[in-house]
Amino acid sequence: MMNMRYKIIDVYQQQNLKRYIAKCLKQQSPQFIVIESDRTLCKEIDIIDVEHGSMITTWATGEKIALKILKSSDSIEKIYELDT
Repeated sequence: MMNMRYKIIDVYQQQNLKRYIAKCLKQQSPQFIVIESDRTLCKEIDIIDVEHGSMITTWATGEKIALKILKSSDSIEKIYELDT
């Protein structure tokens, strides 16, 4: 599977952990992902590349970052529903 580029669109706190919602920059599935990372990501600024097959993630600049993809969906409403 090819790399998909995502932009961080929301940040929220859950059980003392920061979670990030990212939206795919192309019309491909999954359109949205929820991630956790030890790094601080910035809403509306940070862009990441995700290789869904291997779960290798890099900044758009190519630097590898460690993060965990918690869930994915094509509907932003479903992403928010899963965390309530």
